[in-house]
Amino acid sequence: RLEIVILEHNYYYFKKAVPIKTCKKILKAGRKKLIEEATVDGEETDNVRRKCKIAWINDQWMYDIINPFIHTANKEAGWNFQWDWNETSQFTIYGKGDYYGWHVDQKIEAFKHKNKNIDGKTRKLSLTLQLTDRTKYEGGDFQFQWIDNNKKNLLTIITVDDAKDIGTIIVFPSFIHHQILPITKGKRESLVNWSLGKTFQ
Repeated sequence: RLEIVILEHNYYYFKKAVPIKTCKKILKAGRKKLIEEATVDGEETDNVRRKCKIAWINDQWMYDIINPFIHTANKEAGWNFQWDWNETSQFTIYGKGDYYGWHVDQKIEAFKHKNKNIDGKTRKLSLTLQLTDRTKYEGGDFQFQWIDNNKKNLLTIITVDDAKDIGTIIVFPSFIHHQILPITKGKRESLVNWSLGKTFQ
């Protein structure tokens, strides 16, 4: 169900913000991790909503890179969401035919977790860092959708073409619907992270 949330900015991005050398370093680290089939809410997807591979990365140096962008986007976009923790980052691999259909990253209920830095919190901001050059794959467009109050509540779908540029970072509220269209050629790799904070009141 789509919620009508009026924001001045539904997403914020930094074009080619991370140097290619750094992107390659992240790629190298991600490829060394245990690669597994992605799930949705911890359950098998049957390739209906999602088909891709992932690995989990929790290296501090990566947070040192992405967190300044999260703070800047949160301020410049005017969201000013309270957040104080990062989830473990997700290294994502989309091969030919892989995709992730329309979804939101924020869960309905607050997290219940043994880690006190996660327990009772919710996803506030989502981040995607593009790690693959746009010439290395086809398809895989990054899209958002929301209700546009300025267009008589019509459903608006936006394709972020700049999201295909290596080193580009996109930050957006975790309740915004988004998807990755199927890859038709090549492979797309990215780093995904979620910023946690106290639940919205």
